[in-house]
Amino acid sequence: MSAKGVNKEGSAPKLRRFLEIALRHGPVNWGDIRQGARFSREEADILEGISDESVVHAVFTDESALTACLDELRRADLGLSVVVSGLLDDVRRSAERAGLKPHTVAWSLGVWGRTERLPASDVLDVTTMCGHGLVSASLVREAAKLYHEGRLTAEEAGKRLARPCVCGVFNPVRAVRCLRRMVPVAPDDDRH
Repeated sequence: MSAKGVNKEGSAPKLRRFLEIALRHGPVNWGDIRQGARFSREEADILEGISDESVVHAVFTDESALTACLDELRRADLGLSVVVSGLLDDVRRSAERAGLKPHTVAWSLGVWGRTERLPASDVLDVTTMCGHGLVSASLVREAAKLYHEGRLTAEEAGKRLARPCVCGVFNPVRAVRCLRRMVPVAPDDDRH
């Protein structure tokens, strides 16, 4: 992302280049918070529509792909802020292998308050992948039900859950793992 008053003006080509680099490394989701993401818009339309106001994202499930992407971004030296979120040890390892040293770490300290009003933890595992809260608990429960009934595969359900996440940070591969934990299937069931 660019920073207002620092490098925002004229940043669109750099943001587009970031996304082009990320796409070469096979992200499972990606997008622009202003336009939408992979499961709601066409790649060419998103790339064409990137503006100075854009904030682009890419989601990786393969650590070596993330490392290769970070290495290429380091070499491209686009002058943009890059935020990598994930398990701290994994992120540090990828950054180190790409020749980078993280300068800031943010820790989640948990959730306090009336937590009994929150959805079940397995549902929260999915809804919290969308930082803007656009993947609702009811949508997760519906996807799990359709998967359980055999009306959707886990992969189809994961993609369905990814659609409302406008920025593209939702991880459909992790959603599949979460759904499979939520809806255990018999060993002879071919939906695994």
